[in-house]
Amino acid sequence: MPFRFVHTADIHLDSPLRSLALKNEELADVIGAASRAALTRIVDLCLTEQVDALLIAGDLYDGDQTSMKTALFLARELGRLHEAGIPTYIIRGNHDALSKITRELVLPDSVKLFGGRAEAVSLARASGPDIVIHGLSFREPRAPDCLLPSYKPPVEGAVNIGLMHTSLGGSLSHDPYAPVSLPELQASGFRYWALGHIHQRAAYAGTATVVMPGIPQAATSTRPARNP
Repeated sequence: MPFRFVHTADIHLDSPLRSLALKNEELADVIGAASRAALTRIVDLCLTEQVDALLIAGDLYDGDQTSMKTALFLARELGRLHEAGIPTYIIRGNHDALSKITRELVLPDSVKLFGGRAEAVSLARASGPDIVIHGLSFREPRAPDCLLPSYKPPVEGAVNIGLMHTSLGGSLSHDPYAPVSLPELQASGFRYWALGHIHQRAAYAGTATVVMPGIPQAATSTRPARNP
């Protein structure tokens, strides 16, 4: 029995876009609304495809976000998944590590927000191998060291899926965040790594499928990722 899921990251919900607003307030409003539209379309995709889970690999919010309008919007969208029996798994990245919403918002019971210590959540199924979702959130807005050694080992006999916010081996446009090499991820014993941080889509096949989904405002029509 396949395990089908949608993997996204870097939504930056209601990003204030202060620098753009100084130049063109109207354009800033249009672009700012795009993050909400992207999340709504992602939820719509989950519901249409009747997937088994939504994975969000960091930077759901942007900065020390305090707007309760943002909180209510997020709760409403994730509530749609909750009502359909679709769980959501979220890690915090460098932009939402300090979010007050992250600490204070009451989310549906079907939402798992991973903390600053690695956790592994087992999903028993009626048929097929069990699924284990691994996650670890940024405690601070910077993570200069590799986080992979902190993750729990893969569970034998299960399909292990990891969420990680990382700059991988580095990018000219990004400071290093939780750097890790592709060979290290491939040798981890996991079947799929759901990454976030770099705003350009990339997918790497191998012993583990490693995917950076990119910023969803440019890719909200992407089909759901499937268990290899």
